[in-house]
Amino acid sequence: MEEPSLQDSRDDLFYTTTSDFLEYTPYEVGKRARNSFFDKFFDKTYSAYKISGRGLIVATTASLLTLWDLLKFSFVYIKYLKTKVIDFFILLENSKDTAVKALMWRRGLLFRPATHGGVFAIVIVAVVAGGLFSRSQIAAQDLTLADSTLTTSSSTETIIPTDRPRAEVVTYKVVKGDTLSEIAEDFAVSAASIKWANNLTDEDTVKPGDTLKVPPVSGVVHDVNKDDTIYSVAKKYKANPQAIADFPFNYIDQSLALVTGQSLVVPGGSKPAPLAAPIPGYTGSSPSRNPINYAAVGSGLFSKPVAGTVNQAPSWYHPGVDFGAAYGTPVYAAGSGRVITASSYGGGFGIHIFVDHGNGYVTAYAHLSGMKVNVGQNVSKGQLIGAVGCSGFCTGSHLHFEVRRGGSKINPLSVL
Repeated sequence: MEEPSLQDSRDDLFYTTTSDFLEYTPYEVGKRARNSFFDKFFDKTYSAYKISGRGLIVATTASLLTLWDLLKFSFVYIKYLKTKVIDFFILLENSKDTAVKALMWRRGLLFRPATHGGVFAIVIVAVVAGGLFSRSQIAAQDLTLADSTLTTSSSTETIIPTDRPRAEVVTYKVVKGDTLSEIAEDFAVSAASIKWANNLTDEDTVKPGDTLKVPPVSGVVHDVNKDDTIYSVAKKYKANPQAIADFPFNYIDQSLALVTGQSLVVPGGSKPAPLAAPIPGYTGSSPSRNPINYAAVGSGLFSKPVAGTVNQAPSWYHPGVDFGAAYGTPVYAAGSGRVITASSYGGGFGIHIFVDHGNGYVTAYAHLSGMKVNVGQNVSKGQLIGAVGCSGFCTGSHLHFEVRRGGSKINPLSVL
């Protein structure tokens, strides 16, 4: 076959890899061209472009729905965690209350066994720990030196502790030269309290060799009977029921219940005087028995926070003043300052307010029935801050007022 010349070539004529010359139509040429790699790529790109608008809308909608589901799940999960945390703390609080009730010493009945058992346990732990951790040899030493021998006095006098409060009635053996007033002064109680505890009628009856019962504080020690209540005991001895409840070694809990046979200390109480025989023909009126209003004469740094009388004065176990007043009586700030605590729950304090006066002094107002201030609020001297109530550990409506200087509690009467 004769080789074609350039003049015989057309646009739709192509050479093949064979030696034969073939002729293709324009349709076949186009079909062959669309089967190339680049044409397939552009065809797919164009097809994707045509559907990209609808696909973008679908993808965006799906993403928003997923995000909404995630937000709903997060909200429910956080609420679930919050509920579980609250339940945990409620369980913890209930466990604490149960433990406290179980370890309330049962009005002192378990005081000595628990104390002795605790000391014995500490000794055992110390001995075991010493044997485990000791790794060195200690050289033997002569410990029989004459000047190291311990001696003790043969005196029969009772050693009176002065560095700690007493919880129980103690006995004292009278020695030559003792008087009832001197014994009372040594034990920091009134002579009348010792007389009442020992059924004495005359100080001159005390003589050497006598054994006297000495109460822990001035007042009366009462053996609880079956039908006694804290209020009936207080009425019998003309005492403040709150003072009986506050005395720590009476072991009275929030129920204010007494245990039959319990030795109850009645601080500030006095035994009723024996009834005098009637005088024939006497028609005069009996002497007045109006309650005593205690007047505090202090520095005047603070003003009296409430209109009421002092029901209970400060002591080592009661570092505040109890002002007796009717329920709802207004309570005023004793001085200008800023409220640092205004709480509706404070254990024994109940509803209470603390005011920082900025000069090292902080005043406390407890057992309130309501509050008129909030934390962070500035108050002026004499401003209404609350009302008298009986919240917390309380036997009757009153205001418990404390003054703290430099973090230490002081006698409030010294600054009023």
